[in-house]
Amino acid sequence: MLSCSKNLEKDDYIRWVRDYSNGLHVVKRASPYSFDLQYQPAEYLSVITDGSVAQPQNDLQYYTLKINVDDPTIDIIQHQATDAANKQQLIYYYSYLFEQDIFLEEDSLKMPCVLYHAEQTDLRKTRTFVLAFENTKVTSEETVLVIQSPHFGSLPIKIRVSKKNIPTLKL
Repeated sequence: MLSCSKNLEKDDYIRWVRDYSNGLHVVKRASPYSFDLQYQPAEYLSVITDGSVAQPQNDLQYYTLKINVDDPTIDIIQHQATDAANKQQLIYYYSYLFEQDIFLEEDSLKMPCVLYHAEQTDLRKTRTFVLAFENTKVTSEETVLVIQSPHFGSLPIKIRVSKKNIPTLKL
């Protein structure tokens, strides 16, 4: 077990951030869907890319959201589509419009998604979305990602991320 009160080496830091038991990586089930959310601190993004991409902006909070269905042979679009025309509408929705149905709650603030990228995949059955939200000046230990999309039911999907005790990266 890694202690979160000390500096961690690069590989230990990556493992700590990705570990579901630390609260930065969370899975929420809302049958038949599974939502896998990974909060990505700026240091984590820098380490996993070995500095090969532009330094992440500290005024943004970064997340990766993966959505899949219980049936591992189909993706969310195949699961939700009723015909070919509807399938095209869903592809467009998840490529461009889904971001309008996602926001972050931190304390009493409700923040819209300011960066959105839907990864295009044909081989994997998991849909992946890269998200970013404004980084508030509030030092909240918990944020809630809210998905309020009619494609997942009438109730919003709420995924809580704990930012308690994030260790420091040893440089």
